[in-house]
Amino acid sequence: MSSVPPPTSDDENLITRLEDEILALELENNRLQQILRDSEYDRKALADIQKLANVGTWRLNHLTYDVELSEKLTAMLDIPDGKSSMQWSEFITALDPNDELKLKQSLRDVFRGGNAINFEHTVTRSDGSLIYVRHHCETHLNGVGQPLDSIGLVQDITQDKERAAQLEVLSNKDDLTCLYNRRKMNQALTEESIICMDNGLPLSSILLDLDNFKQVNDRFGHHIGDEVLVRVSEAIQNSLRLSDIASRWGGEEFLILCPNTALGDAEFVAERIRQAIEHIQLSCDHTITASFGVGSLRCIQDLPEMLKRIDMALYQAKKAGRNCVRAIC
Repeated sequence: MSSVPPPTSDDENLITRLEDEILALELENNRLQQILRDSEYDRKALADIQKLANVGTWRLNHLTYDVELSEKLTAMLDIPDGKSSMQWSEFITALDPNDELKLKQSLRDVFRGGNAINFEHTVTRSDGSLIYVRHHCETHLNGVGQPLDSIGLVQDITQDKERAAQLEVLSNKDDLTCLYNRRKMNQALTEESIICMDNGLPLSSILLDLDNFKQVNDRFGHHIGDEVLVRVSEAIQNSLRLSDIASRWGGEEFLILCPNTALGDAEFVAERIRQAIEHIQLSCDHTITASFGVGSLRCIQDLPEMLKRIDMALYQAKKAGRNCVRAIC
């Protein structure tokens, strides 16, 4: 039996090189696996950040017109079957199914110019619900000005919009009576006077003041005074037509705006409110009455003057013994 010749120095060098190459491959494999783990960690971290910020992303490849959607955007838009990849035409239809917002044209302009754009719009989800989104989009161009890809960030701002709307409503209302406050009523007066004068329509207003209200506070306390103001505001609201606008003008004064209403018809509305207030039953067994001044913008064509006139009419009602309606033209 022949013996195995001892390894030569060349063999040993070969073995050493092979061992070094194997070690290098193992190190490279470990490095690549770490990169994959880091990439997966970054992907999950980005997904978590998007969820926390309520932001989804999309990326358009201008060579294939494929769009890749983040998991958050897929959920935000309620994409059927949770699809994360689709053609551009399908994606833009999901954003603006009826082309009412002209998103296709707006984004096409961004693609051509390579500029960034920020805008807000609504999206109707597949279940019919409406969300508000803030949209940022920018396009990357190659060296000759052709678009390579476009990136979009879409943030759901529905709750922000709803909170803003709620704050707007609250800022327009009197805290106690929930009628319009003076600031909102001044705005309504300006808007309605312009509409009526431009269209040749009458505009009347009613100013009412509760009779002897200070005595109610002094005798029964401010909690009963607050009850009176709330009950009076309810009586006013229940006596108005759909087009009428009521406000707490200040203290125990209330101002009612009656668009497209002649002076005589406004007097009728005031009398209806007067009777409703007179029949309010309070916990303190006390009768509340109010005095009314009524005026019309058609008589004088000047809004500040109309407010002065109804204040004069209210003064006449007080002089006439209170709990009555007086009109002035």
